[in-house]
Amino acid sequence: MSITRRRFLGCAAGAVTMGLPFDLRRFGRSSLSPETSPRWVLLDLKEHGCLGEESVSGFECALDSLGAGGAGGARLMRAEARWVSRCAVLVIPAALEIPPPAVRAIVSCLQAGASVILESGAGFADGRDFRGHRDVLRDYLQVRIGAPVPLWSAHIGSQRIPYVDYTWPSPAKVRDFSRVVPLGRQSGEVIARVDGLPVALKRQTGRGRLIFLGSPLGPALWAGDVEARRWLFDCLGESGGCADPRSRDDDIVHRTLYESRSPLSPLTGR
Repeated sequence: MSITRRRFLGCAAGAVTMGLPFDLRRFGRSSLSPETSPRWVLLDLKEHGCLGEESVSGFECALDSLGAGGAGGARLMRAEARWVSRCAVLVIPAALEIPPPAVRAIVSCLQAGASVILESGAGFADGRDFRGHRDVLRDYLQVRIGAPVPLWSAHIGSQRIPYVDYTWPSPAKVRDFSRVVPLGRQSGEVIARVDGLPVALKRQTGRGRLIFLGSPLGPALWAGDVEARRWLFDCLGESGGCADPRSRDDDIVHRTLYESRSPLSPLTGR
């Protein structure tokens, strides 16, 4: 699948591009084989609103840029859920409602030894949506979060822009987009803070690694933030995604969407 000139220019300019149309058919025969398993999977939960679209587009353009040097560029491929676990890194931008198939994909990836980057989209959620988001994170991923915190109101008088300070995998300062979801006390290593609040962590889960972002990174990627892109590429490198721009030829970006609402059992996500 070749990348169009319009799509290339859109990503380069940081415009909102939601990618090529995707087949929402029920899972049938996969278009992926083990030999062509994607290095990165971008899991689009179809969250509507400006933040969701910007986050998905930001991550997609950043990942696409890593494949731009190869023959034919990065390829967007469809796959059934069982192939998701074959990736090295699963990225879920702007997650709010996390449906059962997505939870199963996350758990499957972690059990298979992959890394999962889960970006919370609950910063602007209403009470009911936030509680649902919080409960899924707690019950199935053992991630504990607090209520969203508005940052910009505290900085109006000082004229100071809030920045998220990342300490892993490399130091980075990324501009925050006004509201964050802070972390509660729990196991794992805090890897980012803003105004003293812990907003990102990493934790070994099963054979894999869970990276939770309570401050949206996708909008910064969409805006072309150099620090945000560097942090993401370093994170991919640390997570086995091999984000070295010098080895782009076989990079595959896979974006998939889930709609099913089948029930889950706690702990296993199945």
